[in-house]
Amino acid sequence: MIIINKKTNQLGFYQDGILQKVFPVATGRQRSFTPEGKFTIINKIINPPYYKKNIPGGSPHNPLGPRWLGLSAPGGPFGIHGNNNPGSIGTYASNGCIRLHNKDILWLYEQVPIGTPVIILWNDTDLNSGFVDNKPIKVYLNHEAVTLGSDLRTFSRQGKPYIPLKLLCQLIGYHLAWNIQTGTIELNRSGFTASLTSNTKKALLNGQQVNLTDPPLVINGITYVTESTMEEIFSVDVTWQPDSRGLYLSVETTPVTAAEQCEAKPEQSHDSLQGENRQPDTNK
Repeated sequence: MIIINKKTNQLGFYQDGILQKVFPVATGRQRSFTPEGKFTIINKIINPPYYKKNIPGGSPHNPLGPRWLGLSAPGGPFGIHGNNNPGSIGTYASNGCIRLHNKDILWLYEQVPIGTPVIILWNDTDLNSGFVDNKPIKVYLNHEAVTLGSDLRTFSRQGKPYIPLKLLCQLIGYHLAWNIQTGTIELNRSGFTASLTSNTKKALLNGQQVNLTDPPLVINGITYVTESTMEEIFSVDVTWQPDSRGLYLSVETTPVTAAEQCEAKPEQSHDSLQGENRQPDTNK
C-alpha cells in the first residue's frame, strides 16, 4: 500500500504492513487540489504523454516524467508521477497530482501493481518514524542461541527489538491464548496471569492494572513485544546489543519445551481475527 501525507509531503511505500521506503513529494498548490481519502492504483503508464500541451512521452520537457501511476480519485485524472522540475519536490506545486523525483518513481513503479491501495491524508505524522529494520535479530536464552522458525521473524523499530509474543511464550514456558470475548491475549504460568491488549499500553497483571512502556505491536496479525514489555510482564532479564543485533534473555529456571507449554492454535485464532486490521495507524 501507499500512504501520502500532504502536510509533510511524504510518500510511504508499505509491503506486508511494513514501511519499506519514504520519498519526498510535491502535492497541490492548495490543500484542496490533491484529494484526500482512500483510493487505488487504476493504471500504469510508461513514458506518459502530456496531452494538455501535446508533449510526447519520454521528452525531457514532459512534466509527467518517465512513469505514471493513475489514481481512482474522482475529478481527475490524478496520478503519482515523475517530473521535469526536481526543485519542486517537497513543496506545494502541482495542480493536484503527486510528483516524485524521477529515480523514485522508476523504483516505485516496479513495486506497485494495479489495485494497490493508496491513502492520501493531512496530519502531523512523520512517516520516517515508522521505519522497521528487518535485519534478523539473534536471540539467546541463558546464553544459548535460539533457532528461529521461518514464521517467527524478528525486527527492530526506532532502535527497539521486537520478537513474536508466541516465540517468547515458547522459550520461557508460558501458556498463551486468545480471549475472543474480551479481545485480549491471556498469559499464565504457575499461578501468574496477565492480560494484554494489542496496540494498547494498559495491561492486567494478576488482576491489577499496569501501564506498559511499549504496547504489544500487531503486524500482519502477529503480536510482537519489545524488551520493556518482556521485563515488565515476564520474569526475564533482557539485554539488547543493537550493534550486533543480539537479544539476550535470562531466566532463573529452565523453561519447559514449547510442545509442553505453548499452544499455537489460540495465537493462530488471534492472528485471523487481527488480519482485518493490518493497515498501519496513520492517525497517530
